[in-house]
Amino acid sequence: MDKVISTLISVGIAVGGFLALWIGANLIFNQVRKDFSRFSVIVGSILGAAFMAIIDGNSLVTRATATKGEWPLKADYLVWPVVGALIVGGGMFALSKVHDRPKRFLISIATFVGLSLLIAFTLKTGWRLRLKTVPLFIWPIALAAVGAATNALRARNPLHGALTGGFIGWLLGTFGGGINAQNASSSTAITETLIACVVAGILLGARVGMTHVPNLVTKAKIDDRSRAWIFIGPAVAFISVMLILPTILTIILSVKDNKGDQYVGLDNYRSVFRDDDNWDLSSLSGLFTSSILPWVGFFLLAAIGLAVLLGRETKQGINFGGAPIFPLIMAGGLFSFAFFTHARGTIFNNLWWVVGVTLLATSLGLAVAKFADGAKFESVAKSFVFMPMAISMVGASIVWRLIMYQARNEAKPQTGVLNAIWVWLGDITTTWGLGRVVVLAIFLGAAAALIYAFIRALPNSTSTAFLYLVLTAPPLWIALRTATDGIGGYVIKNNGSIAPGPINFVQGPPFNNFWLMLILIWIQTGFAMVILSASIKSVPDDYLEAASMDGATDSQKFWRITLPQILPTIGVVATTIMVNVMKVFDIVKVTTNGQFGSQVLANAMFQQAFQFGNSGTGAALAVMLFAFILPIMVLNISRLTKEA
Repeated sequence: MDKVISTLISVGIAVGGFLALWIGANLIFNQVRKDFSRFSVIVGSILGAAFMAIIDGNSLVTRATATKGEWPLKADYLVWPVVGALIVGGGMFALSKVHDRPKRFLISIATFVGLSLLIAFTLKTGWRLRLKTVPLFIWPIALAAVGAATNALRARNPLHGALTGGFIGWLLGTFGGGINAQNASSSTAITETLIACVVAGILLGARVGMTHVPNLVTKAKIDDRSRAWIFIGPAVAFISVMLILPTILTIILSVKDNKGDQYVGLDNYRSVFRDDDNWDLSSLSGLFTSSILPWVGFFLLAAIGLAVLLGRETKQGINFGGAPIFPLIMAGGLFSFAFFTHARGTIFNNLWWVVGVTLLATSLGLAVAKFADGAKFESVAKSFVFMPMAISMVGASIVWRLIMYQARNEAKPQTGVLNAIWVWLGDITTTWGLGRVVVLAIFLGAAAALIYAFIRALPNSTSTAFLYLVLTAPPLWIALRTATDGIGGYVIKNNGSIAPGPINFVQGPPFNNFWLMLILIWIQTGFAMVILSASIKSVPDDYLEAASMDGATDSQKFWRITLPQILPTIGVVATTIMVNVMKVFDIVKVTTNGQFGSQVLANAMFQQAFQFGNSGTGAALAVMLFAFILPIMVLNISRLTKEA
């Protein structure tokens, strides 16, 4: 109960504090038009007090640690924030009253130099600086040039941009590029700290001094623009603190050693690609002897033949739409499968996930959306397909690992659903009996049905008829295997006896990667189905009715009208799934923890950074993952922007 009460109190304080800040900000900016001097004093006082509170807070934390957690908040510790508020608030008040440019310049410099001197003398001793020559000059000059060029391109005063860039560069070159003084009390450290603070104050003061007292139009613009920032400010601050800043720090950490002490350049990235666990092409030569390649060639030749036949029917030369798409997808999928089973390593595993999950989840989602559209029990069917979306990645991984993929010793009954079916097939198809005859009859019946469909379609569409003939090959091949060697899970021992042969779905590389992908495909198919179903229903009925009047079949209407209309939506769905797949972590963590050749970038990053303590390598993997995802996100956002 105490935890519940403390949580409610914390939430109340957070919400109340946010509302107080939001309302306070609106009240402050209400003063812009009413009394600009009052507005200047309030803003200047808040900024000065906040600066000094942060600076003096370092020593407060030190004193709290020394007193065993007792926070030493007394009246005398509020002196420096009050002094900071008086200095900046007074300076801003003077600037709001003075219109003469030279006087404003002197007042502004005096104000911020005074604040910088205050910071220099109250700065925690451990933070005093020893300046380094190269960053001290490189950063200010470079950023001053960038600022001037930016303002010039925006048709604004280049000097303003140069001063702003120079100020930021000076901070980076001193406090960012300097080092903490070994002997904090030495005169050299004190002098160099004073130089760093005073020059920063001069640059900031010069930039502020070049402004002028706003007129009524400028005050109105400040007031209007402030409202937008007050509303989006919390979101921008949250994103900056939780996303942008960690990204920058991670990039910096990725070019340091694994202890995070010294810069090592791109060594961490080189080590990632030199590690065979991440990038291994040694087995790629076996691709050309793979048993999958003949099937790739078969489906590819079939697709080309179908494209030629369909092109003659539609008088469009070679046409790869409609019937040829199925053999093309099969050929591409099989070739990708063969390639990724021979190109091994974490990076190729991630690419395999992207290709496999994106292609299958999007295709299955589109198929369900199409065939369920207008069906009698459409909502029920879609509910079952969408249901896995409600299950967490961890929950789905546990379900599939323990219920679907579980493999037990061959002497024990199989409890995993897939292994139970697989072993049962091996048991009934390795000896002649009723089971083997039934399985053989099923696949021969499927082949016969496809041949019958071929004969029926031949007078109307040669390409469709040929597609049925191509699809006859897989069931005929399975029927042949059933009649000769049998199918399913079995092994023949040295003495000729037959024993069950369960598949170790999770631990058997490299195919275990595909079985892990099925978990995510099972989840993401529902997402693809919902989005694509809505897109299909939005296709204008006028187009479909016009096609029906012209004698188009359902297949032709889908490939010629519906599919082109929903292509942008398919692109959005595919890129969204791609982003989710690139950062896949939960499934691999729960099922294999990256073992048995199933490692992916997100899990490798977690292990390197948090388990092995290699912060540099972990950060490099994180940056690589970010670099892979970023182009997809940019593409997705640009597409959504164009559609809007």
